Amino acid sequence: MKKILLVVASLSLSSCVVSVNESASHNQATSHSLATISDTAQGFSQQRLQRIDAKMQEYIDEGKLAGIMTLVSRNNKTVHVTTQGMQDIAAGKAMQRDAIFRIYSMTKPITTVAALTLWEQGKFHMNDPIWWYLPELKELKVYVRGSGDSMVLEDTKSPVRIIDLFTHTAGFSYGFTGSEVDKLYRASPMMQGKTKPEETLRELAKLPLNHQPGTQWNYGVNTDVIGYLVEKLSGMKLGEYVKQSILDPLDMQDTGFHVPAEKAHRLAAVYNSDKEGNTVEMQNVPLGDFLTDPAIHNGGGGMVSTIDDYLTFARMLLNDGEVNGVRILGRKTVEYMRANHLPANLVPFSSWADGEGYGLAMSVTTDTGALKFMGSEGNYGWGGMASTYFRIDPVENLIIIGMAQFIPSGTHRYADDLRNLTYQALVDERPAK
Repeated sequence: MKKILLVVASLSLSSCVVSVNESASHNQATSHSLATISDTAQGFSQQRLQRIDAKMQEYIDEGKLAGIMTLVSRNNKTVHVTTQGMQDIAAGKAMQRDAIFRIYSMTKPITTVAALTLWEQGKFHMNDPIWWYLPELKELKVYVRGSGDSMVLEDTKSPVRIIDLFTHTAGFSYGFTGSEVDKLYRASPMMQGKTKPEETLRELAKLPLNHQPGTQWNYGVNTDVIGYLVEKLSGMKLGEYVKQSILDPLDMQDTGFHVPAEKAHRLAAVYNSDKEGNTVEMQNVPLGDFLTDPAIHNGGGGMVSTIDDYLTFARMLLNDGEVNGVRILGRKTVEYMRANHLPANLVPFSSWADGEGYGLAMSVTTDTGALKFMGSEGNYGWGGMASTYFRIDPVENLIIIGMAQFIPSGTHRYADDLRNLTYQALVDERPAK
């Protein structure tokens, strides 16, 4: 392991700062200096932005993360993008601008946008019970107490609505905790990848909800169910509809539910910690190798993307549904997506989310005073299980994206540092209200 860390440390010294010229090739020659960049760009101090690189380098030099890519965009101009460390330690490959990342839960906003294009066409209403479209989910039960054969369940007092899926208030779970319901999730063939597409919802219906629909926030397979809704309403496999409605119009050529063979060399390796706490390449990566088109397109976490593709998607949201002359959603639709939809008693939605409410598939800042980071009211975003991260700030017209590949997310809090180090570099006047 010491040899691996030495490789990381030595090669991480070649971290590269890519030019902010939007017209430049993603594979252009790199520079080790920001001397050619003006001191201030789009309201950012370039000197202060360099603090991002220094802090990210610490994570790499300490052997915590193999490689990191960070990007900051303001007013639709990229003011910072840096590749640091290794894309694949075993292959001796430094992080590249065109690296493809497993984005896991950063899939959720993409699936949500796909569903919202159907909402805009009048295909469903937010208060519709989901069983109207997916009848397998009609007879759901709710956990009350007990375990095993003595587990007590009750009927739902109201049906799971589509809005409950978007906001993670339906009662579904992921199996991440030690609760009795999550134990059932972990034992389910659905969560073990042993079901066929036509069997998945029936298996889900066998599992009790954690709580009555709409009464609590509980992270779970909700957006995966939204993916099935998209398939039912569009008559297409989720990936095909996403490609038609989002990826092709926005020219997001490196985003999808698997990596084609000709691009496999660009897929970044995923890392985790061994029993001694050392950073090692992960075996049995969740959801498979992402190198073949899966039978089930996982709407909650099954996509791959690049930092530039996701930047295009984020700019579409920041620009109220349009980017590069292509409109995906209407302005009011995006406003609805990024608004907090949780009642006051559910804000913050988690003990680790002070100051945060929840929109559709993304958290949204409702109280900057309670927030433990720099930010603006109404900024929103989410992250992925393998340490990918994005945040959009409509007040500052700002996008922050971080890409790493370490599971579980949050083990090494580089994204928290990226967020604060971005905001501290803003030196222009406060935006007019």
